[in-house]
Amino acid sequence: MRSTVAVVGCGPIGAATAYGLSQAGVGGVTLVTGDGGTATYRNSGGAVCWHRNDAEKTAMIKATADFVRLRVAAGARIRYREQPYLFLDEGVLVPALNLAAGDLVADLAGLAAQAGVTGADLGRVTGIEPVDGGHRVVGDRGVLEARVVVLALGIGNADLVDVPYGREKRQLFVLDLPVDGDRARLPHLVAPIGDGYAYVFVKPIEDRLRLVLGQEDLVADEDLSGPVDHLAALLDAGVADRFPFLRRAGTEQVLWGVDWRDKLPRITEHRPGLFSVGCGSAVRACVPIGARAAAAVAAVLAA
Repeated sequence: MRSTVAVVGCGPIGAATAYGLSQAGVGGVTLVTGDGGTATYRNSGGAVCWHRNDAEKTAMIKATADFVRLRVAAGARIRYREQPYLFLDEGVLVPALNLAAGDLVADLAGLAAQAGVTGADLGRVTGIEPVDGGHRVVGDRGVLEARVVVLALGIGNADLVDVPYGREKRQLFVLDLPVDGDRARLPHLVAPIGDGYAYVFVKPIEDRLRLVLGQEDLVADEDLSGPVDHLAALLDAGVADRFPFLRRAGTEQVLWGVDWRDKLPRITEHRPGLFSVGCGSAVRACVPIGARAAAAVAAVLAA
């Protein structure tokens, strides 16, 4: 098989890049549903909050939220809840969405397919080889040649090219506390604790509302091989003092994945026509990231 552009990976960035290419009028695009690394977005919190000190992050996250609202208004099936953030240190309540990340990815991929983007299942992608006029994507179930290749496999990019940024483990602790009608209205609570912070929010999980706890820089965990239940350590680290209603909580489930540390997009051209695109917590900014990646590809094709 041969295409003009191969987008490898059908997660948030891959699906958004395929959509962005279709919007830019680039033809001959194939979205490769290659497997590479843990699909972190499937276990993400789904939080889309554009209250940020960084103007670039603010604009990118807001663009994704606007896209979701417009698509839902047009009849798309993207499940989301209006769930404001309450920043306890700032004393501010700001608008935000909590969305089903898989729904957004499926919608972006569907829009790309409607515009002519084709799909190819190559299985696990094991290599990218140079060929005359482009590159060969090698999978354990097939190969695809393309003039331009965009790697969007999350941390799986690092298995194929030299990626200059670090990885980190992300975990969310689904708690066994009941979520009744009153608790269902809880905003996304964010509190600083020591050198880090904790956040508590309500999220639909398997069609039930569950209370979820997350943290940054409170408990170190370098084990990237699987989930570890740190709830007791987090409570002792100050979470129980800031959120007293969690003192009797237990862990019902741990949602986890490995993601990039850097939460601003990096679009790297490793050799002519071979790009990798990565961004930590990509769901919240995937639409403009895809547009940027598409613009980089279009520039190569036009040269």
